[in-house]
Amino acid sequence: MSINVNRPYHPRAGRAIPIVLAVIFVGLAVAGALPRLAQSKARTAEQADATAAPTVFTEAVHRDSASLPLEVPGSITGLHETGVFARTNGFVGSLRVDIGSVVRAGDTLAVLDQPELKEQVRQAEAVLEQVEASAGLARTSLTRWKQLSSQGVVTPQELDERQATANVTDANVRAARANLANLREQQRFGALIAPFSGIVSARTIDIGSLVVAGAAAAARPLLTLVQTDTVRVMLQVPQSAAPRIRPGMSTRVLVRDLGDSAFIGRVVRTAGAIDPLSRTLLVEVQVLNQARRLLPGMFAQVQLVVPTSTPALRVPAIALIVRGDGTQVARVAGDTIALVPITVGRDFGTTLEVSGALAEGDQVVVNPPESLLSGQKVRGVARGGAAAPK
Repeated sequence: MSINVNRPYHPRAGRAIPIVLAVIFVGLAVAGALPRLAQSKARTAEQADATAAPTVFTEAVHRDSASLPLEVPGSITGLHETGVFARTNGFVGSLRVDIGSVVRAGDTLAVLDQPELKEQVRQAEAVLEQVEASAGLARTSLTRWKQLSSQGVVTPQELDERQATANVTDANVRAARANLANLREQQRFGALIAPFSGIVSARTIDIGSLVVAGAAAAARPLLTLVQTDTVRVMLQVPQSAAPRIRPGMSTRVLVRDLGDSAFIGRVVRTAGAIDPLSRTLLVEVQVLNQARRLLPGMFAQVQLVVPTSTPALRVPAIALIVRGDGTQVARVAGDTIALVPITVGRDFGTTLEVSGALAEGDQVVVNPPESLLSGQKVRGVARGGAAAPK
C-alpha cells in the first residue's frame, strides 16, 4: 500500500470530528432523559388521579304515591248459608231436591208424613167441640139465673157461681182453640220451605228417613242451602292499613284456579275493631256471581288500593349501608358525602320505606363503596348519565 504524500491537508477536517462527537453525546443524553421524563409525568398523573374526587352514581329520594296496592288472602263463602232442620217429628214422604238443585225462596224442599200429629189434631178438634158445647150450656144457664135473680128467686151468691162457671168454660174454649192452632202449625212445618234462593249443597235424608224435631248440638241439618249469586269474601287486613279501609271501596278478587281474570268486588262492612290476637281487621267484600264461577270455600287473593294518610319516603334498596353503628344512606350534598342514619320500614323489593333526616329529592348513592365516609368529596352522577343536581 502506498501513501500519497503529495495529497493536500485540509484544516476543517480536523475540526469536524469534535463536533460530530458532541452531537452524538447530546443525542445520547436526550435519549436517556426521555424515559425518565415520561415516568415522571406518569407518576404525576397517578398522584392527580389519587387526589381527584371519585365518581358515584345517585338516585333521588321520592315519596309514596297517594295510594298503595295491598293484596290480602281471603276465603269465599255464600252470601247466606243455612242448615234446614225439622220443627216436627215425622218421616220423609217426598224429597223434591238433591245436591246441586237450584231453588227459589218459598220452594218446597221436602214433605214429612206426620201420622202421630194427625191424630193429635183430631183429638184437639174433638176437645174443642166438647168445651164449646160446655161453654154454650154455661152461657144459657147464666142467662136463666140472671132472670131468676131479678125475680129474687136465687141469691146473688148463686148467680156469681154461675157467672164463674161460664167464664171458666169460655177460657177452656180459648185454650182448646190455641192448642188446635199449635198442632195445625206443626203440621204446616211438615213442609220444609226454602228461606232464600240458592243451591242445595248437602243433604242427609232420603225417602222414608225418620226426622226428629229440633236442632240439637250433635244433630246434622236435613239439607244445607247456600246463596251463591252473590258471595262474600272474608279477609283479615293488617293493622297498618286497617284505619283506611272504608265501606264502598272497590276491590279485585283473584282466584288462581280460574285463570287471570279478576272479579270486581266492593267492601260492604268491617268489624270496626282490631283482633288483639292477630292484630288484623275483619273485612267483608261482596262480589256478584251470577255465573256461579266462584264457589263457597274457595281461596282467593283480594287486591285493594289503600290511600296513604302520610306518604312515606322511599330509597333504592341498593342504597343501604349497613355498618356496626346502624343502617345509613350516603347523601350527596353538592359534592360532599353525608352519611345519614335511617330506620327501614316496609320492603317493596327494589325500594324500601325509610324514615330519618332525609327529604324528597335528596340524592343518595347507589351501590356505595365500603370506603365512603362523611365529608368525602365526590362527583355525583345520576343514574342515566347526567350529573346529579346540586
